[in-house]
Amino acid sequence: MAAAALEVVLPKLVSDAVAQGLRDMTGSKQVSAKVDKSPALFMLGGKFDRVAADAGDVKVDKLTFRTMHIRLTGVDVDIRSLLANRTLVLQKVDAIELTAAITQEEVAALLNNSVKGVKNAVVAITPGRVEVSSALNFGGFARVDVKLEGRIVGDRENRRIKFITDKFWLNNTPVGNIGGSLLTEVPLVDLKKLPFGVNVRDVVMEQGQVVIYTDNRS
Repeated sequence: MAAAALEVVLPKLVSDAVAQGLRDMTGSKQVSAKVDKSPALFMLGGKFDRVAADAGDVKVDKLTFRTMHIRLTGVDVDIRSLLANRTLVLQKVDAIELTAAITQEEVAALLNNSVKGVKNAVVAITPGRVEVSSALNFGGFARVDVKLEGRIVGDRENRRIKFITDKFWLNNTPVGNIGGSLLTEVPLVDLKKLPFGVNVRDVVMEQGQVVIYTDNRS
């Protein structure tokens, strides 16, 4: 009976501790986690087969991910820190898969707060395309209405997510190539600031959001 009870109680205890540890690592207040190891008693050795977690409103760099799904396999942790302090110290992880979603509203907020001169940007994300409508102010004496069409892409070499402009309009007039403009290429997320060593695998633009797929595979 004691062994059977341990199989029920210990996974819940460890999963709750991992969830708290991930809250501290990601800055999210909304994290749930599930840890798998069979038999459960072996969890006390700090070795887990799998950790699956879901988090909301994860602040990374200058941007907030609306949702983040974390999948870890072959995980070794400092079990004393985890159970005593609910601090998650990852000593080894064989495989990491992380999927995160960014809303169009969050992209707009980043442009308004981070790109000099941009004011009241509105972003619309649809499958395969991003449209940005805004205004550029120059020194307080000139205003130009701006419309952009482009993509959100991954930069594996620099481990970043960025917005790339394909088409550009000034006051409803297409201007063609805009090399050198502030809005030609806008960095959105530096993945090196995540608490996991991941790189971009895929970026998918959906209705109203962009979904980032990352992992630790070379």
